[in-house]
Amino acid sequence: MKPIDIIKLIIRVLLGGLFIATAILKLLSVEEFELYIYSFNLFNFITVVLLSRLLIAFELLLGIFLIMKIKYRYTWWLTLFTMVGFTLFLVYVAKFRNDNNCHCFGALVELNPVHSICKNILTIIMLLFVRSEENYRFRFKKLVIGTLIAAGVIVPFVANPMDALYNMFYSEEKQINLTVFEELKQDTTLTNFNIDQGNYILTFYMSGCKYCKLGMKKLQSIVEKNEIDENRIKVMISGSEEGIEGFKTITKTENYNFYSLSLITSINLIYGIYPTFVFVEDGKVKKVVDFRGIDEKEVVEFLK
Repeated sequence: MKPIDIIKLIIRVLLGGLFIATAILKLLSVEEFELYIYSFNLFNFITVVLLSRLLIAFELLLGIFLIMKIKYRYTWWLTLFTMVGFTLFLVYVAKFRNDNNCHCFGALVELNPVHSICKNILTIIMLLFVRSEENYRFRFKKLVIGTLIAAGVIVPFVANPMDALYNMFYSEEKQINLTVFEELKQDTTLTNFNIDQGNYILTFYMSGCKYCKLGMKKLQSIVEKNEIDENRIKVMISGSEEGIEGFKTITKTENYNFYSLSLITSINLIYGIYPTFVFVEDGKVKKVVDFRGIDEKEVVEFLK
C-alpha cells in the first residue's frame, strides 16, 4: 500500500469514527439533545423524540459507511451536503442565539457554535482529500447493507427508549397523563389553586411558543367578553422568568394565576403538545383540547 493510500485510510477512518462518536455521545445524553431541538419551537415534542433518534441513526450509518466504503460515491456526497447543512445551521445559531453548547457531541462534551463551525470546516477539508475512493467489494453485499441500515436505525430507539412516545401510544390516556396530573395536584402551589371544587380550565404553555400566545389571547378574549371570573383559568407555563413575564405582557394576562412548571414535568403530562387546555370539574379531568379545540360556547357553558 502506497503512503498516500495509508494517509487516506487514516483520514477516512477518523472521519467515520467522528460521526460514530457524535452519534454515541448524542445518544448517551439524548434527553438534553431532544430539549435542544425542541427549543427551536419547530416541532412538537413527539416529533422531536423521533427526529432526534433518526438523526443519531443517520450519523451512525454515515460513519460506518465511510469506514467500510459502502456505496462510497453516494456516501461521500451525502456526507459533504450534511456537513454544509450543519455548518449553515450553526452560522444561524451563532448569529441569532446565545447557545453555550450546540450539542454536536451531546451534553457530555460542550462545544459552542463557533468552535463547531471550525470543526466542520476541517471535516470538509478532510473529506475533499478522500473524495476519490473505490467501493469496498465483499460477499453478500445487499444483505450486509440492509442489516447495517436496519441495525443503525433500531439501535437508537432500543438503547434509549422513547418514554413520551411510549406513553402516547400505549397509555389509555391519549391526551394527558393522569398519573402525572394527580401527582401535580399534590404540589403545594397547585394545591393553593383550589381546583378540587368547581369548574376550571388549566392551560399548559411554553413561554416562547407563538401558538401558546395565540391560544392564551383567544381564551383571554373569551373570558373578557363573557365576564368570566379570571380565577377559573389556571395557567401552567414553562420557560425563563423573562420569557414568562414577556408572555404575560403580550397576552395581557398579568392578573391571571400563573404557575411556573418545569419543562420535563410539562412534557410528561401533556406529551409535549403545546398549547393544551384541560377542563377540570371538581378536581377531575373532563376534557382535553388543543389550540383548535377551544370553542367559545363550550368554554362559557363549562365555566358559568
